[in-house]
Amino acid sequence: METITTWRPTPADRITLVRATLAAVCAVLAIPPLFTGDVPGQVPGLLLVVLGSTALLLDAVDGPVARRTGTASDAGARFDSATDAFLVLVLSIATVTVVGPWTLAIGAMYYLVAAAGIVRPHLREPLPRSTARKVIGAVQPLALLLALVIAQVPGMPPALAAAAPAVALPLLLFSFGRDVVVLERRHRASTEAAPRPGAGHPVRPVR
Repeated sequence: METITTWRPTPADRITLVRATLAAVCAVLAIPPLFTGDVPGQVPGLLLVVLGSTALLLDAVDGPVARRTGTASDAGARFDSATDAFLVLVLSIATVTVVGPWTLAIGAMYYLVAAAGIVRPHLREPLPRSTARKVIGAVQPLALLLALVIAQVPGMPPALAAAAPAVALPLLLFSFGRDVVVLERRHRASTEAAPRPGAGHPVRPVR
């Protein structure tokens, strides 16, 4: 089993590491205003948008690199998904002061489902590939970045900045809800199909 001391990052992993670093820098810019209540200034706000957009664009690179170099793996896919989730969480934090605290629901959704998987382990099972899931996942950071861009334009009403996240959140709820239903049905079907203890063996009468 690979550990932190034996892990050798692939070219795709290195790109994902760059994305994770960019997301961490975005967090440094996004978290302080969450406690002060101040809207990020023009320079920090634009820097956050540029770094967040770069991290998002690189998400379209690491997958093809992994496939081209023959280094695609489940571990790399999990690393990529975790980085995606962290970026969305950071961007949702950044939009709190310009849109409202409800945007945190977008960033927290991945972690809520992951926490539910501790109680119900079958929720961590792999899902079939879905184009809709990938598109909805890509919409989330785009919507949050759009809200941040609009917030940087003087005179723009807050409602306009909230429009994109307001559309993205129901889509995310639908996507996660559908996946949970699929996994619950699969778990129920496998439980019902499993042989019960003693099934198939005739019971001999006791004399």
